[in-house]
Amino acid sequence: MRNVILRTISIVVAILAVVAATSRSTAEIYDPSSFESSQFICPLDRSEDITLFLEFEPGEERVRLSIPRGYFDPRLKLRDNTTREGQVLRIHGESFTPWPPELLPKRQEGPYVGMLLTDYRPMDTVAEHFATQVRGYTVADVPDFYAVESILGLDTLVSDALPFRDPETSAYSDTELYISRNSSGQITDVITCNKPGSVPYPGCRHYMESPLVDFKIGYSLKLLPHWQHMSRNARAFVSCITSNSL
Repeated sequence: MRNVILRTISIVVAILAVVAATSRSTAEIYDPSSFESSQFICPLDRSEDITLFLEFEPGEERVRLSIPRGYFDPRLKLRDNTTREGQVLRIHGESFTPWPPELLPKRQEGPYVGMLLTDYRPMDTVAEHFATQVRGYTVADVPDFYAVESILGLDTLVSDALPFRDPETSAYSDTELYISRNSSGQITDVITCNKPGSVPYPGCRHYMESPLVDFKIGYSLKLLPHWQHMSRNARAFVSCITSNSL
């Protein structure tokens, strides 16, 4: 009996040691202050790419994508030359390399970026849509975005009016809306974020467009200060996977 107890204690100690080591490594990976951005570079070896096509409307010309296998959910059974309306990819936010499969359960806590490739409306229209949902503006009031303040190099809509209130739950919006413009004044990025404390893992949804496909990336609110890095790398990544379509 004593030997059984000793073996049990040894097993428990070993398990706790593994858990502690895993927790330490996970904490190091997910510490926002240690976030180290690096420029995404299109890989030279594309031998493991999966080819798929996006068709946004029946009969429209399809968009051809060539994506390295590691960006897909490892649980998917992948087939070449599949046609879809959209595609989700799993990305490490620092380098825009594939998200490690072993860290998939911890994606809400770290520099995980989920990307959805699909077809959105023009950025102005996307911004108008969220302005009505977040700030309670009517569509007629939105196009000039006349009431803004700056944060992290982004413009955020402000208003003396109460924010949008859900007619079913009577709850006010817990979302902030940000936009970024280019030198010509055109809206290039639309970002919505949960307010701190509103949900267990507040996050952001960052909308962008490219010549062939529009896309949305999602990441932790803690990484909002790195939104420009996310924007540059996301655009470079989409350019890489659509380069064979041009």
